[in-house]
Amino acid sequence: MVRDMLSELYDVLVADDRLARVCIKSFERPETLATKSASIVIKPVQSPIQSARGSNQSLAKSYLFQVNVESGNRLECKELQRVVEGLFEKAGFYQVTDAISNLEDYIASIQRYVDVRTYRGSSPLYQDF
Repeated sequence: MVRDMLSELYDVLVADDRLARVCIKSFERPETLATKSASIVIKPVQSPIQSARGSNQSLAKSYLFQVNVESGNRLECKELQRVVEGLFEKAGFYQVTDAISNLEDYIASIQRYVDVRTYRGSSPLYQDF
């Protein structure tokens, strides 16, 4: 069976006690969630890409994920992204540093602060992703 990196990163976040009170989803924030409630959304930016090859076969995949943290409290966004950053680092995913891939803003129309960061990483060699 093929493993799914999005599911594995989601499971890492859900398992962390520091994020127990936060709504964590993939692709989009639930519309039913209260406006000021904190949320974390993980979204693939692109499909997995073959990143290591040997003997005419792919040995690993490279991934690019966007993590959106939203909250009515700006400092809560920063604290949650710091937790995500640490968990992703342990999983071998590191923040992409170009200005286009990251955003910190207050969006008045939704009355929430957003902290968006993009992380790049790879699957372990010889694993079926």
